[in-house]
Amino acid sequence: MANGGIIGPPNAVTSSLSSKTSTITATCCSWTRGNACSTTANILVVGGGGGGNGVQGGGGGAGGYRHCTSYTIDGSTYKVTVGGAGAGSASAGSAAGGAGGVSSFNTCAVGCGAKFESAGGGGSNSAGGSGGGAGEGGSPGSASPPGQGSAGGTGAGAGGGGGGAAGAGGNANTPTTFFGGAGGTGSSAWPGDCTLRAGGGGGGGQAGGAANGMRPNAGPGGGGQGGIQGSASYPGCQGVTPVAFASGCAGQVNTGGGGGAGGQAAESPADGPKPGNNGGSGVVIVVEPQGTKTFVAGGIWSMEEQYDNKLAGNWTS
Repeated sequence: MANGGIIGPPNAVTSSLSSKTSTITATCCSWTRGNACSTTANILVVGGGGGGNGVQGGGGGAGGYRHCTSYTIDGSTYKVTVGGAGAGSASAGSAAGGAGGVSSFNTCAVGCGAKFESAGGGGSNSAGGSGGGAGEGGSPGSASPPGQGSAGGTGAGAGGGGGGAAGAGGNANTPTTFFGGAGGTGSSAWPGDCTLRAGGGGGGGQAGGAANGMRPNAGPGGGGQGGIQGSASYPGCQGVTPVAFASGCAGQVNTGGGGGAGGQAAESPADGPKPGNNGGSGVVIVVEPQGTKTFVAGGIWSMEEQYDNKLAGNWTS
């Protein structure tokens, strides 16, 4: 070095960045990583829940539930698709409810990885990420493709519940005759949090099938409760405001829960219709883990060397 200056060994400087969680509740075309140190991500993808149908119908199946703890990411811009809710129907028990929409991360398959997606939930009487329950006179839906959820419950004098991510839908007539089947249980298998998602919708039942005045159960994890024939003291959706007309309840937004089915047909115009309700929309969650990055700085420079390099325009500020 000029002027007899000294230089020490290189100095390693480490920078740390905290983990970052992105909860995506609507389709977007511009997700990019927020932690430049992360090269992999922990991803949960839940499809939209299926809709229930009416008149002792089957509950909607939950959206498909998939996760990946080591999805490779880089500086690319990724499209994320969030599946919409399947539509509920007022049609009778053997008719199909609306299917939920597909959710995906990296929808266009750019950068390092392939598209990672989950199927939408099956409407009543239909296959999907989780199958929809069978309405009176219908057939339960299977989980298709397999591995993302469970099958729907069977119907008889009432409707079966829709499948959930972790459990099959309940069959009709349990626990009492003419009671709609319970929705299947959702899942919290993703290690990013402990929240239950993707529960199935409850099936629709008859007036004589109400157990202690309660609606057929929704699947834990965002499913909607089923309906029976209404009365002035009958509990509303999610156990709140009492309602006279017991239609199915909607699946909860951004859980992938299935929609509840409608109950027994009206016996008079005043008793009102008993339609099924919509499923819940899906969700995509991306967790970028905490990362570190090491920079190498120069050693110790003399004052003369600093001055010379500053004049020459070579000194980094």
